[in-house]
Amino acid sequence: MDGKGFDEVPLATALDVLTDLVTRRFGGPAWTPPPAPAAPASPPPADPAGPLTQQHLWAAMATWTGQDTTVIAEQGTAFFGMCTQTLPAGAKFIAQPLWGSIGYTLPALLGAQLADRSRRGLLLIGDGSAQMTIQELGTIARQGLTPVIVLVNNDGYTVERAIHGPRAAYNDIAAWNWQAVPAALGVPDALVLGAATPAELAAALRTAGRTTDRMVFIEVRTGMDDVPELLHRLAQNVRARNEGEA
Repeated sequence: MDGKGFDEVPLATALDVLTDLVTRRFGGPAWTPPPAPAAPASPPPADPAGPLTQQHLWAAMATWTGQDTTVIAEQGTAFFGMCTQTLPAGAKFIAQPLWGSIGYTLPALLGAQLADRSRRGLLLIGDGSAQMTIQELGTIARQGLTPVIVLVNNDGYTVERAIHGPRAAYNDIAAWNWQAVPAALGVPDALVLGAATPAELAAALRTAGRTTDRMVFIEVRTGMDDVPELLHRLAQNVRARNEGEA
């Protein structure tokens, strides 16, 4: 407004101020916000030894995130899973759902970490997206950065599977040995972990929390067709439009 910037203003606060200004200028009754919707029922606790699900993964990542963390969520299941989570005050969230260009977040992690080394970077990225720009792991290490990278290995383009062609060949990708990738790209001292169950994820995150002197690379396994609820609803609408049903 008039060339002035107002940083760190929560959206709810901005709306309250704007509502007050409009009410005073144009008169009329003050706007009353609708009642908050009832909180959804808590999901049943996950079986610690059962398969890791998208629902559990993103809730666990939100719980693990600290106030000094910059979360960068790739435009895939990571974005749709994390954008509905509540993060602590002070945490930052970077995503770019408008263009949906996959592979953006790994170099974005590099930029965010170089801009502010005092914050810990947390990259959440799928295997298909990572194959686009994974070479920047070497640059991240060369710059002495120590982020936590959670790579979701779910065998291909899961968002595209949800929308169209769940078993189409164009949604498959080459299977990589992700555990070997950091060293191959110049990060021989990375702490490489894996998780396929809630218990393994909890153990990996505990280790990541106390390992701040080097990159932590966690490969997590989720089902090929498992998607966050928000993405499931979106995919249903897109499929309907594609099929001429909406």
